[in-house]
Amino acid sequence: MKRTAKGAAPKKAAAKPAGKKFRVPLAVKVLGGLLVLLFAAAFAFIYLYPYVFPGVTVGSIPVSGLDRSAAADKIEQQSADLYKGRDVSVTIYETTYDIPVEDVLEGVDGVQSAENAFAIGRTGNPFARMWDVIRAAAGRAEAQIAATVDEEGLTKTLEEIAAEALTEPVEPTWEIGTDTMTIYSGKPGVSFDTAVVEQALTEKIRLMDFEPYVVSVELSDAPAIDIDAIAAEVIGDAVSATVSKEDGTTIIPEKLGVQFDIEEARSIIGDGSQESYEIPITTTEANVTAAELEEVLFRDTLASTSTSLDESNVPRTNNVRLAAAAINGTILNPGDEFSYNNVVGERTTERGYQSAGAYSGNEIIDEVGGGVCQPSSTLYMAVLRADLEVTQRVNHSFTVSYTPLGEDATVSWGGPDFCFRNNTDYPVKITAVQSGGQLTMTIVGTKTSDKTVTTRTEVLETYSPERIEKQDSSLKAGETRVDVSGITGYSTRTYKVITENGKTTEVLANTSNYNKRDEVVSVGVEQSAQTEEAAS
Repeated sequence: MKRTAKGAAPKKAAAKPAGKKFRVPLAVKVLGGLLVLLFAAAFAFIYLYPYVFPGVTVGSIPVSGLDRSAAADKIEQQSADLYKGRDVSVTIYETTYDIPVEDVLEGVDGVQSAENAFAIGRTGNPFARMWDVIRAAAGRAEAQIAATVDEEGLTKTLEEIAAEALTEPVEPTWEIGTDTMTIYSGKPGVSFDTAVVEQALTEKIRLMDFEPYVVSVELSDAPAIDIDAIAAEVIGDAVSATVSKEDGTTIIPEKLGVQFDIEEARSIIGDGSQESYEIPITTTEANVTAAELEEVLFRDTLASTSTSLDESNVPRTNNVRLAAAAINGTILNPGDEFSYNNVVGERTTERGYQSAGAYSGNEIIDEVGGGVCQPSSTLYMAVLRADLEVTQRVNHSFTVSYTPLGEDATVSWGGPDFCFRNNTDYPVKITAVQSGGQLTMTIVGTKTSDKTVTTRTEVLETYSPERIEKQDSSLKAGETRVDVSGITGYSTRTYKVITENGKTTEVLANTSNYNKRDEVVSVGVEQSAQTEEAAS
């Protein structure tokens, strides 16, 4: 129950004012209608426009306003300018390879490229499409060109690149200068997935993407610098240019003499973390350079000697010819040693040698290869006159008829050998020719002075053979038969007479001792004398 104050009259409720209706201004209605119409027109344009939207290009080729067919034609006509002379650069570790696009491109796909252009502004929701169209109109919409890759050509190109780029670790290298040696640190091994690279390049070429491509590689550790191994290979005396023994014409370049302090080099290299190091060295020039050798190679005849042989002795002549053929053309570079047995080889019937007379101890016997001492002796005569260094020579047990005393050299397989060394600064070559009744040995090389060499032999002792008679009943009284011919023995000393620059000197070449052989003669006796002798 409500209560009120005494004497106060009750209040009346206040009356509410009448309400007013809100109305949208006409201008706003018009503007809204225009916007609706604008959006409707825009969306209608986006969804109903039948051509490539304005501003769209394929690469740099404008195709806006064209239908698919016209765009494809234009792209195929003008696309060559996009890739002619262009390369796809592929970087593998530290090396960049440029692949000409024309070598790996089969052609441009104009139809697909036109589809790429036509698709701009036609994917996504309406607002995304509208935004793409606006960007195109502003010149910011470039469709991707589509190309067909020559897969075979690309595979071949990548195989060539891989053959160079896929590497095992590379050992350290070095270069010799005048005062320093530059040592380059080794390189790591490089490997990569060729299939991944081929796939990536295929896509780049297909899309005409000419941005450089860096291949992801795996590296294996580079070998450390081994200064001791380098020193073993580098340190040494100078070596003159030489000639190939295979063809006798190819010049093998000279080599500098090099010396350096190994411990100093080790200190300079330290932990080996740098790419290169400079090591102080001392060098000496070779006596003969390749250029010098080319001018004088085999220019001069150092010596030529000949001996006679009896061609009617067919087996012996055959053996002489075979041995000479084996020697003919032999080349000795400076310092090389010639071994007759090594060059001629074993004298066997399988190699064509025949049985002929030969000295064996103090006897003359038939043996396979008999007569091969004549080539060795003839060559010895030439070696003496060429003033080459004889390192092994043995005279025959008896004198021989085809050389002067002291100028023979006996040889036997498994026995005596004849050896000499090329002690000149230039290569020498031996020619050996048997023709008619002559065997000729010629040594050619390079003369450095007017030196000439002759020989002189002095006989120290002469050993005259004795006559030993044996009675032979098969012979008539007074008849004789020589069973063993006598051979005079000698002790000799042979000198080289060297004349150079007007001065003559003599150098001992050898001492030789030839055995004597007594003459054995069978003598016939009277029958009565023989009977009396038997009875006694």
